[in-house]
Amino acid sequence: MRLQFSDLSRPKQAAKNLARLPGAPTLSSIQAAIARSLGYRDWHDFSTHPSPGAAVDPASPLALDIIAGLADLTGLPDADIQYAVSKARLFGSTPWTLDAQLGLRAQLWRRRLFGPPGRGKPGTVVRDMAYNARTPAYLLAPGRPTTILQNEGRSTRADFEVTTPRTPLPDFIPSRLWLPYGFWTLKDGSEVLFSRDYYPLWRVGGGSVERLDPWLWIEGKADETHFTPPRSSVWSSGPAKDAALARLATHRIADVPRLADIIAHLIEPDVETFGPAVARLRKRSYPGAAAPAFARMNDRLRYD
Repeated sequence: MRLQFSDLSRPKQAAKNLARLPGAPTLSSIQAAIARSLGYRDWHDFSTHPSPGAAVDPASPLALDIIAGLADLTGLPDADIQYAVSKARLFGSTPWTLDAQLGLRAQLWRRRLFGPPGRGKPGTVVRDMAYNARTPAYLLAPGRPTTILQNEGRSTRADFEVTTPRTPLPDFIPSRLWLPYGFWTLKDGSEVLFSRDYYPLWRVGGGSVERLDPWLWIEGKADETHFTPPRSSVWSSGPAKDAALARLATHRIADVPRLADIIAHLIEPDVETFGPAVARLRKRSYPGAAAPAFARMNDRLRYD
């Protein structure tokens, strides 16, 4: 199936965005990959067949096929592909919502990382039956005890407290990996939103939004603000979540932060906390990453 465009402005912008990513191939190679993933022989074939464009639903298999195809053709992480094509609005002039982005990333996890769910298989969405909660969670490490990842974070359970439904549960992105817990105001006036574990997510300043690497230690903090109301410890629901989502909406942030990508390492059997997962993400996927002027590498992370 060919995805059609009335002009090349959005595909060209998507190619430029991808070419800026660490480890990206040449711009011409990326253009060829985009053309092929959209159903054309090459960029020339693509550029000589303009026609009225149609939007692509991020929940559709077509969106997954295109992003997965681009990842295979360019060797770039599918998470970076999703971010780059979303910023270019490759699939339509209307920006995707945050819920759509989270849903698409979760589907990519299932297709590209976890594979089909199964009893005792890491990456399967299970039910946490402790305290009669029946809460969905990702299975990280089966056994006695069993480790799971819920919206609120990692938990340890007895094996009989975790069940695998016969009908697979929907995939999701745990709030611990994307929902801001608060923000730092830096001395330069910019703002850095951070996660519940104080990993940086986004920097806002000068009219632009920058996706941040979670292995950075932010310098020059002048103030720290939390979304959790006074005398409350609830951060992933209710007023705190509403405030966090409102802050994202104010800054027009509707993408998934890089912190979510640590899920690939959280399911590794010897990873017991977020720190080593963040360190492995940097070492294995972004070994040449450099710190920007307002940050340094977090030397508290363990890189073994």
